[in-house]
Amino acid sequence: MTAGIRIAVILGIAFSSCCAQTPIDVQPLTELDRSANLATCDYRPTPKEDPFFKKLDESEKTTGSFSSDYSIHGKQGRYVSWLGVARSVVDSRPGTSTMLIEQKAFDGLTDCHIMLVSFAGAGDFHATFVPGRETIQPLSLIRVYGKITGEKNGVPELSVEYLRVWPWMTFTFTDAGPRNTGNPEWAKLCQLCLQGARIYNPYPEKEYYLLTLGEPVPFKHTTNQNQSMSQPSRSTTGS
Repeated sequence: MTAGIRIAVILGIAFSSCCAQTPIDVQPLTELDRSANLATCDYRPTPKEDPFFKKLDESEKTTGSFSSDYSIHGKQGRYVSWLGVARSVVDSRPGTSTMLIEQKAFDGLTDCHIMLVSFAGAGDFHATFVPGRETIQPLSLIRVYGKITGEKNGVPELSVEYLRVWPWMTFTFTDAGPRNTGNPEWAKLCQLCLQGARIYNPYPEKEYYLLTLGEPVPFKHTTNQNQSMSQPSRSTTGS
């Protein structure tokens, strides 16, 4: 093997290792069964997600509840998993994208028929990942796993090892949760909050998300390799 070929092979292996697509699961859209009884279930990771879930310390499996606050700050080097709303893509360099995510508290329990998180949260954070072919829509619910690599201007930075996405109509919010210490700018967009109305809705439609999260603003940078920003269509199969 010549020196030139050897260097090319080494660079190719290094690129493949550092720039491999971040594993992503996107929850399929299904019709919600309004005739079923409402029930509470433990959170269940997907098969692809499970190895990352098992890496979590017990103290990081829940991230805030009505009886316990949670802080996203001062955790550099710690392996965490945070849920939150995808607010924007703040950077998109060759091979990576960085999202600004509004963290939402999660106590480990969800509705059995739909993903459920608290509307309260502990602030914003940045999550950097290697995009693939999946499209992440603005204001989707995101769960990321990875290590905290730093914190700038009070915003933690997370290097993502795995990412799970819930589009609109596959998640909802509960009024229950810890003290809300999130970004007040996002709180201003919640019309239900300003009206003093109930947040929880077990069968959300598009209007629900507009009233809780505001109008979705297209990302300035891409979150997939295809530069695609098309809206997903509703499916009647899968779960």
